[in-house]
Amino acid sequence: MLENMMISRVWPDGMSDIWAKSALKGRDEKPELLTQHTWSLLERLSETIYLRPNLPEQIGFPDLWNCLFWAGFLHDFGKAAKGFQEMLRGGKRWPHRHEVLSLMFLEWIAEGLTDEERIWVAAAIVSHHKDAKEIQFAYSERSDPYNNFLANMVAEIDDATLIGMWDWLIKCQQTWIDDLNLNKRGIKAIALPPQSEAIGIIKSQGPASIRKWLNTYQRWIRNIDRRGEQPVFISTIALRGYIISSDHLASAHTGELPSSNLAGPDKLLELWSSAAGASYSPYSHQTDCMKCHGSAILMAPTGSGKTEASLLWAVAQAENGQPVPRLYYTLPFQASMNAMYDRLNNSKNGVFPGQVGLEHSRSTLAYYRRMLEDKSPEKAARSAKWLNNLARLNYYPVRVLSPYQILKGPYCLKGYESLLSDCFNAVFILDEVHAYEAKRLALILATVKYLRENFGARFLVMSATLPSLLRNRLEDALGECSMSHASADLYARFQRHRLVLRDGDLLSPGILNEIAKSIQEEQSILVCCNTVRRAQDAYTELNNILKKSGSEVEIVLLHGRFNGKDRLDKETKVRQATGSNSSQREAILLIATQVVEVSLDIDLDVIYTDPAPLEALLQRFGRVNRRRLKSFSPVYVFREPADGQMIYDEALVQASLKVLEKNNGMLIDEAKLSDWLDEIYQGEIAEDWNNEYQDTYNEFWEGVLLNLRAFNSDEGLEDEFYRAFDSVEVLPACLSSEYDKALEDSPLEASQMLVSIRWSQFMRLKNKGQAHEDDDRKIKIVDADYSSEFGLDLRRS
Repeated sequence: MLENMMISRVWPDGMSDIWAKSALKGRDEKPELLTQHTWSLLERLSETIYLRPNLPEQIGFPDLWNCLFWAGFLHDFGKAAKGFQEMLRGGKRWPHRHEVLSLMFLEWIAEGLTDEERIWVAAAIVSHHKDAKEIQFAYSERSDPYNNFLANMVAEIDDATLIGMWDWLIKCQQTWIDDLNLNKRGIKAIALPPQSEAIGIIKSQGPASIRKWLNTYQRWIRNIDRRGEQPVFISTIALRGYIISSDHLASAHTGELPSSNLAGPDKLLELWSSAAGASYSPYSHQTDCMKCHGSAILMAPTGSGKTEASLLWAVAQAENGQPVPRLYYTLPFQASMNAMYDRLNNSKNGVFPGQVGLEHSRSTLAYYRRMLEDKSPEKAARSAKWLNNLARLNYYPVRVLSPYQILKGPYCLKGYESLLSDCFNAVFILDEVHAYEAKRLALILATVKYLRENFGARFLVMSATLPSLLRNRLEDALGECSMSHASADLYARFQRHRLVLRDGDLLSPGILNEIAKSIQEEQSILVCCNTVRRAQDAYTELNNILKKSGSEVEIVLLHGRFNGKDRLDKETKVRQATGSNSSQREAILLIATQVVEVSLDIDLDVIYTDPAPLEALLQRFGRVNRRRLKSFSPVYVFREPADGQMIYDEALVQASLKVLEKNNGMLIDEAKLSDWLDEIYQGEIAEDWNNEYQDTYNEFWEGVLLNLRAFNSDEGLEDEFYRAFDSVEVLPACLSSEYDKALEDSPLEASQMLVSIRWSQFMRLKNKGQAHEDDDRKIKIVDADYSSEFGLDLRRS
């Protein structure tokens, strides 16, 4: 636990035996008092208010902070019920909702609130755990027409406890407001009824009061939906999002949130100057980003400091002495997210050490691997789960994640209001935007536009190349935005590849023998195949050729169907041999799929690659001569197979090859690559892309984003979401006994044996009887060979 809780100068008497939480099992900790938890929630809420002090006026609800303060103060008062307290002490389960019981205490402060504020406070109290539909179902007026059920709940709080709670409010409210520095944020102390009157209100009117506020809450939600006023929708998302976030952070005992260091470029420039041992001299496109206020598009060659430019842009968005509240750095692949997390969070030379969270479907495992460097497996597992929990609690000011994590908000997955509310006035860096196909890009950019228009979010999109049709879509999503380009001189300096088109197929015997001969000349070679099957075949043949020749050169196969442990080992080996900054560089033959396109900071001498869309090829080329130590390196692209291999659109591959034919034998000028892309994306290809994009965009905008409401998550969409955006993890049947043995010691160790495949691929195998779902172990099993050498081998499937 991180908590180091400040205590107010004034603390209530008579509440020392009312708990909010039981002591955690297996730990030498005391139960948490209701007063302690409430104070902690208000502390976390106050930090949110400091981050976004002007948000209420921005979204058109000036009383937001006041409503949240009072909802936070009263949210758990219902836990004082006798049955709830007995449950916390080991008794039987209490069958009621404490937040429903808390509603009756709203009567004590009602006179100090406007009619509108009362409804918003009631909504925040009753919704801080359960969705509106669940509360409505559990506390339907039809099932309890005389409020007998509610009366039994009210009777569980005795007079002495009620007096203690009234005294708490009377004694502490103003001092707590002052101690939390909230007196200038619209938070107002409220005069309560005299003690005897207040107790009488609860005793005589408690059940009726609860029913009144439940009915008011449900009518309010229906009226909001009927009126269809977008600013109100956004305000309700903020209301529920911040009460849930504050409550969860308090319950997790995170302690004070890290202060945002996102406040101007000077510190970054100083840091980079210190690392270089001289004054950091930014490129012109980096300077442009540093001076830009608002959303922007950045185009610059690979390796020219686009990441540094994006970070300078992010911190430059601070205004009026107020730091940027949140920075989201999005990337398309887990390996690149993990690498960016390390780059930003590194305690020695990271840009934001201790301020960065990592969020993707296997981030707990990523944390675990890092913890293992200096901790036992048991301690590493505990630390990894804690760090992953912090990242998902909106704890960190900087987050590295996939855009799909943000899409959980529009899809209304559980906790979506909390996720979305942390996007207010945030800045987003969208890296490698070209990696998304049209349908997914439409969902991402529709969400970008929605967050820009309704949440005050700002975005920087960066890429080495962008076709005009994509730039047009970006400009629509970003609204008014700046366009930054690297200088012509810089593009000229970054010419480092000579394009060579080759006849035939990369896997033909003559070509494989040529590659084997080249590796013996101490060159590091990248062989890039479009499919795992082809990469495995290439590895088999090249391995046989090299063994026969007696070569001792390292040969590594890398693709997406290795389990977590084996892939990490391979990536580490590749980085040591070919990493741009490695001190252990040596000749290596790397056979890989698209996983190398944006995942690894590696530098090889030459590439042989399958034909693919130009954007993919350019990313592959970026792994060659990265340090520009040679005047140029050859990049060999084969003309066959040109059918896309069921990975890419055939027409797009063939159009890319036509453009490459025109430039065959030439040095690649990255300044002209956008023109190459425009030549590809025209005619029928552009029409198909635009239709696919626009149909998806319209459906998502009108059917999802414009219907986004607070208070009702949609669990039915969860499976659909993960099937659409995430791969599925499977266990090779041959590892089943090893998995079960590891599971007994550490679930995280066991999870390292799982392999990611596409959901559609799993369903095809399942339909063929080669995969099934193990309900007892809650895992998916694939009947296929697996080895650390080849990974999951589906060539016989």
